[in-house]
Amino acid sequence: MKRFFLTIFLLLWGVSNALAHEFILKPYYFSLPLGQANPFQVISTHTFMLSEETEPVDKVKITLLTPSQQKQNLSLKPNEQLLTLDGSFEPQAEGTYILLGHREGMIWTKTTSGWKQQSKKGLTGVLSSGKYEKLAKAIINVGQVSPQDSFFKHKTGQILEITPLINPYFLKAGDLLPVQITYKGKPFSLEVRATYDRFSLQEGTYAYLTQSNEQGIAYIKITAPGIWMVRVEKEEQVSSPDYDKHVIRSVLTFEVR
Repeated sequence: MKRFFLTIFLLLWGVSNALAHEFILKPYYFSLPLGQANPFQVISTHTFMLSEETEPVDKVKITLLTPSQQKQNLSLKPNEQLLTLDGSFEPQAEGTYILLGHREGMIWTKTTSGWKQQSKKGLTGVLSSGKYEKLAKAIINVGQVSPQDSFFKHKTGQILEITPLINPYFLKAGDLLPVQITYKGKPFSLEVRATYDRFSLQEGTYAYLTQSNEQGIAYIKITAPGIWMVRVEKEEQVSSPDYDKHVIRSVLTFEVR
């Protein structure tokens, strides 16, 4: 009996842990000259920034915002070896580009017989059910970027968005980065986590933890150069025949030189 419950516990923990994979956009170059292609990866992981599973390509949409505020939908191809979704784009003008990712909401239901990737409707022994939606953003600089360029803080309309208030391109270790968290376009107070590539190879380990204030603003201490990610999560109880809660996660990536 003890072995039975231990097995069930490990199964539930494993699937629950899998639901917490972070959805991250990782361009090959965060800063590049004009005329050069920029490959990028969509990664899903607890260990930053090494992908641990491949997101379903039909559930992921990638959009590029250009300095002239044009939108381009980018195609993806699964990479079975690296467990990523791979894409590429070639900038046509100098300036700041914003790469956006959206992983559609997927419903997972926890029951007394384990986790099921489906609605709670019609299931027995339902313990909880959630719709898990994920968003990502990356700030990329092409050519000579002016300190007066403010496109990096352009609001893109993500339902849960992290917006840097200082251009990460000009940051150095020791600086403070203010970011604003908005939910449905309005400032929101949430726990804010941040880390950088290879800070730790332990799962879910962050270098910095803070909280955004009533204006949605949080301050992150940049402690080292490298590829950084900032992450927030919003959970809302809902009245739906299909699930009990809507969980949205959002990740911002940028490079500190």
